Amino acid sequence: MNPSLPEKEMLLTMLTEIFDQLEELEIVLETSFSDLRIQMNNEELKKFSAPVQKLDNLEKELDRFQTTSDQAAVDHSNSVKRALKLELGY
Repeated sequence: MNPSLPEKEMLLTMLTEIFDQLEELEIVLETSFSDLRIQMNNEELKKFSAPVQKLDNLEKELDRFQTTSDQAAVDHSNSVKRALKLELGY
């Protein structure tokens, strides 16, 4: 019998074990990277949501100032019209 045959079988067995371990490692890494990707996406979402919230608050404040200034302009024009009416009445 050829003495290299058992060595080949042993080598094949070892390679098969290595292959199985690599498959297991691939599954673990895929899961780990998937979790890491989800975590990083959540962190990025948090980073973006803070400035968006600040912009929303600034826009609301700007709208409030514009509404106030528009109301003041309307009030001012009404007072001017009233003053003109009073002047025309003399």
